[in-house]
Amino acid sequence: MNKKSIKIILIELLILILAIIGVNSTLMQYTPRCLFYESTRLQCPSCGGTRCIENILKGNFKTAFLFHPIFFITIFYLLLCNIIYLINLNRKNKILIWIYPKYWYTIIFAIILVVFGIIRNLI
Repeated sequence: MNKKSIKIILIELLILILAIIGVNSTLMQYTPRCLFYESTRLQCPSCGGTRCIENILKGNFKTAFLFHPIFFITIFYLLLCNIIYLINLNRKNKILIWIYPKYWYTIIFAIILVVFGIIRNLI
């Protein structure tokens, strides 16, 4: 492994440890409330995202998926992209480069998120 990949891995581990410590302490009670929900009583497209991440870090994957399925899938997609990037960092022949995020993935994600938010409030 080269120095760049070791630095990336160490930074990611540090962020993960800090996130787990933050979730398991009382810091989660200080997360801000959703202003959109407070004013309209409708769930915004990202409502449930914080609880989803909190439950993923606690290991409650089923509960995390139920809070926000799109965030859940997106987090694991980005984790997979990160792992593939770290593997490709030290390889001459890159693997699975088609999975790396493209600009149009963001547009598709935004559309799905808005449609999900609308459907969630109609049901």
